[in-house]
Amino acid sequence: MLCPANMTPESTDFNIPTTSSKAKLIAKSTSPPLWKESWVGSIPLIGTFLTIVMNAARYETTLEQNAEFIASDLGNGESEWVGRAVGVIDRGMKSA
Repeated sequence: MLCPANMTPESTDFNIPTTSSKAKLIAKSTSPPLWKESWVGSIPLIGTFLTIVMNAARYETTLEQNAEFIASDLGNGESEWVGRAVGVIDRGMKSA
């Protein structure tokens, strides 16, 4: 199961087959990829919530990136992601 936080199309004009002009995705199934802890997490009562909100804003991908991720995984023949929830993030968010 692919679990992007937010998916938007790169454009409203779809050509098939479609390719993404953005970076490939980083995927992880044990925890959200590139999760960042912050001192904000130590604030009583609201710290954990604020850390989640700060990270969630970074997890935006495009429909085309997700389609390429699924297609490349299916093209491999064997998938490490079968039967797992898979979180994805744009490689461009690595330094953000």
